[in-house]
Amino acid sequence: MIRLWAGILLTLCNGIRDTLPLLAAAALHEAGHVLACILFHVPMRFFRLHTAGAVIGYDAASLPYSKEAWIAAAGPIAGICGTAAAALWGSGRYAALFAAASLGLSLFNLLPILPLDGGVILSAILHLHFTADTCAGVLSCFRHAGTVLLWILSVTVQLRCGGNLSLLIVSICMLIRLAE
Repeated sequence: MIRLWAGILLTLCNGIRDTLPLLAAAALHEAGHVLACILFHVPMRFFRLHTAGAVIGYDAASLPYSKEAWIAAAGPIAGICGTAAAALWGSGRYAALFAAASLGLSLFNLLPILPLDGGVILSAILHLHFTADTCAGVLSCFRHAGTVLLWILSVTVQLRCGGNLSLLIVSICMLIRLAE
């Protein structure tokens, strides 16, 4: 998911030029999802940008779980490919910023917490092997434990390193979503 408020925060802290690689990494990530939808002949109903990220709407209920997992994995795969390309052929500060942003966004989205891509992948895999009730319980445990661990990590990083508040803000937003 594109974290627009993180981009806005970076813009305020670092200026627009340092934010462009992050936005390019997020666009590449979302392009991976769109490409997977096209390759699997899955019609997209909408594409929305909002403060919590980007949402690509498609009828997941009619998809086999394997296709849903591949569509979710396509964003991080595109980001990791972008990281590799920037590391191999890029040079300079902005290539490094893009590579770091792309890798960070990909790894973050692979966390097994719904609604992140890793959570969607985990959900699809679980539904292939277990009942819906079992899946719901496992996914709820992952979501709560993952969000709390992310918050603890972000507070630890903030206390030890200071500086950027992005991870702390992300974890607080995820904690708020848990309470909803």
